[in-house]
Amino acid sequence: MLQKRNCLDTMLNFGKSPLIPVKMDLDGISVDTQARLAFRKGDDNKLTIAVHGVRAQPELDKPFYGHKFTDEEKKVLSETGNLGKVLDLKKTDGSVLPVYISIDKLTNEVVALRADKVNIPNEIKGARLDDKQKQGLQEGKAVLVEDMTARSGKEFSAHLQVNAEKRGLEFIFNNQPFQNQQDIRIPSKLGGVNLSEKQQADLKAEKTIYVEGLTDKKGQQYNAYIRVNHEKGKLDFFKWNPDKAQEKTPDNAHKTQEAVNSQGKTNEATRNVKEPLKPGQVQPSEKQQREKDKQQKPKTKGIKV
Repeated sequence: MLQKRNCLDTMLNFGKSPLIPVKMDLDGISVDTQARLAFRKGDDNKLTIAVHGVRAQPELDKPFYGHKFTDEEKKVLSETGNLGKVLDLKKTDGSVLPVYISIDKLTNEVVALRADKVNIPNEIKGARLDDKQKQGLQEGKAVLVEDMTARSGKEFSAHLQVNAEKRGLEFIFNNQPFQNQQDIRIPSKLGGVNLSEKQQADLKAEKTIYVEGLTDKKGQQYNAYIRVNHEKGKLDFFKWNPDKAQEKTPDNAHKTQEAVNSQGKTNEATRNVKEPLKPGQVQPSEKQQREKDKQQKPKTKGIKV
């Protein structure tokens, strides 16, 4: 499964998988949940699987390897997802280990990354970093970098900051608050279709994705454009690409099928139709109409003799 979901390359570089369904046994009770998986070396130097489960909230009130977060540190982590500075953790032998601290946006786990494992480059996306910018990044601060060049050739600007969970630098656009990214958890599977890592990343970046072969609750397949709706805290599904202006108004076929099959709604045309609607269908078929007429036909009482 990990190979089919293209997780192994990331995991073999000591990264985490996306959220995937796992079944755990807790005191004899089988629990279905979601978690991120990672390879970690044990005391015998052999690889084991580490399970990173989803938490309701980051556990900032608990000591983190002996460090108790201050109110200011809690505030910064909650609002940005990164501590914004290098934290000196005290090891059991009394020595100090400088680390970056971040929150895993998918699981709410507090994550640490050794500062000596991060190399700040001289150039990012074609933009040269000056000494002040490199120093700020090394200290864990968010630094504005301008005139970077995307793969499309378009120039853009963004803040960069070390993210412990990503084990390197992350791009922060428009200084968007961290909690806005927390509103919606990006699933690894939708309507029976496994989303690729790129599709999940695009959704997290608030881009629209197109998914084929989705299955509604009645077992009928359909295709849809999908994007995040932070205001309503959910994913929105569209028949047409919402990022492009349409010259014509789309018909209601897709909406009718999805509403009737998945949401249990009815309209006058499909009332009393029990068989699932097919893609593009907004009126009952001949067979469905006969069944509908039977349902609507008034019952008559016989005469006792």
